[in-house]
Amino acid sequence: MPWFDPKDQSRPIIEPRKQIESKYPGTKVPVLPEKAVVFCLGKGIPVLKETYPCYQIMEHLPGFITRAEVLGIENVPGICFLHGGRGAPQVACTVETLRVLGVKEILMVGLCGGFGENQSVGDILLPEKIWCEEGTSLHYVELPGFARVTPSSPIEGIASFFREKGYQVGHNATVTTDAVYRQTFGKERFWRQLGCVGVDMEASALVNLCNIYKIRNTVVLMVSDRHPLNENDPVWEWGSVNFGDMAVRFIQDCVEYALKAVKK
Repeated sequence: MPWFDPKDQSRPIIEPRKQIESKYPGTKVPVLPEKAVVFCLGKGIPVLKETYPCYQIMEHLPGFITRAEVLGIENVPGICFLHGGRGAPQVACTVETLRVLGVKEILMVGLCGGFGENQSVGDILLPEKIWCEEGTSLHYVELPGFARVTPSSPIEGIASFFREKGYQVGHNATVTTDAVYRQTFGKERFWRQLGCVGVDMEASALVNLCNIYKIRNTVVLMVSDRHPLNENDPVWEWGSVNFGDMAVRFIQDCVEYALKAVKK
């Protein structure tokens, strides 16, 4: 049997709705705001709390492998914020849970390694398609290939926002992988041939599941590290001297964009 069999109409052994209901026995399952910002980077929630007056919507997201705190911002209805997990399996569990709780639009905020010829640490990528090389999507889609982002509004609007903030912004494709230590020089050459310039560990799974469940989705990635393009280049190093400050500013700007969008 292939990983995904379109003829298999049997029920999952563990269903997200029943998993959620088991956390709220005898009470009504809560409903979340329709818009969610899903951070796939560790500083997301701490920076949000330091920057805005937050309140807790849920102490724990009631998913199978996600226990994230869900937050709102005071006097800003209609949007929630949470950490989506690390890697494709966790972010898929997050999406499965969010859709049962009423979320209809997700902005994913994450980091990626840059391996395009012109990528620099701190650049913003707004991929319109993401090549799938993670295993989670293979349980949902027979031939995943490129996951195509389906935003609720033209992606150029968010691109303009970040350009006005001083970022270099690109729409190039990216790739999602499960295997950090198998990002070989040969593999990245292949990815460049596909038109990809950055790699993360969550985005294609999030986008594929969102599209299956008709959840609008946008992915914003900041280049966190620059990969050598060939074996004679200087060896890989993480980030840059001021990357920590860059990441904080990036998170703050993503939240600012999300709040402007929800107030329209």
